[in-house]
Amino acid sequence: MVTIQERRNQCSKLLKDGMRINLWDPKFNVHNDWKHEVAKCKLLYELKKEGKQAIGEAIFKNGARADILILDTFQVIEVLNSETESEALRKEDYYPFEIDILYKDCKEVLYKDY
Repeated sequence: MVTIQERRNQCSKLLKDGMRINLWDPKFNVHNDWKHEVAKCKLLYELKKEGKQAIGEAIFKNGARADILILDTFQVIEVLNSETESEALRKEDYYPFEIDILYKDCKEVLYKDY
């Protein structure tokens, strides 16, 4: 049986070589709206409370970038703010096939008791 740490290590191998892994660091992208960035922080905080390891602005070997990568579950969280769901769905072709994608509405993350 694979341990959680082995699973995290396997997931991190999908990342760009040399990418510095700072767990729960949102790595702010100033080109995004501030609400988008705050929503990522809130999600990273919740993941940390759950004991999961996650990376903000994770860059995969093929150059695709995810808002949040959860190492424990091989999942990406994409925060939808200015982009439509159909625009976000186009990203799925660029993520490694091992990755599941979760979409979170920015307003729901920020304004509801998440």
